[in-house]
Amino acid sequence: MKTLAQSTHCPATRKGLPHSRLPAHQRGVVLVIALILLVVISLLAVTNVRNASSTANVAGNVRITELATQAADIALRHCEASILDILRVASGKPSTYPSTFIASNILQPSIPLKWQDKANWDTTPLYYVLPLSLVNQTGMTDATYMRPPECMAQLTDSVISTITDSVTGAVTNITTTYYVVTARGFGPEVVDGKGRPVGSEIWLQSNISILNG
Repeated sequence: MKTLAQSTHCPATRKGLPHSRLPAHQRGVVLVIALILLVVISLLAVTNVRNASSTANVAGNVRITELATQAADIALRHCEASILDILRVASGKPSTYPSTFIASNILQPSIPLKWQDKANWDTTPLYYVLPLSLVNQTGMTDATYMRPPECMAQLTDSVISTITDSVTGAVTNITTTYYVVTARGFGPEVVDGKGRPVGSEIWLQSNISILNG
């Protein structure tokens, strides 16, 4: 007789691994925090885009203002030099500054001064218009300015002073002539034409005093 031996195989008992899941209430807190962070990041992104756009706008406005100031400065210097050259020629000396500005462009004295009335600029212009070639660079395919700058020159007063030499007693009369020069420059966005400009506009002014003894 054969005896059968039956063996019973008992599977090894495995140790339980640590549970990695968070409790339900903790998972809810994490989700809320994640949503808050997402909203904050989105707001920061929108703010950065707006700041970049604002910076670009400011830079563009600064450039336009600088160009308008540059045009006004060129007009002011041109009219000053033209007045001095006219006076030089009147005294019998040769001209040294080529200009289309002539003696009749110098306005006679008035009260109030002509430059103070906006109508003299926009309605019945009394100003001198500079050639565009003085502000636009030659050789450029695209001109920087469409409207040329303007200037207004006016004789304001003439004062006669008497000076007596303390040694010889000789008397000398000295005439001091005063001029006011006002310039108006425009930005590159201002279209050509007369009247009130639409766009950037810069005003500059200087005073000239000439001694004649």
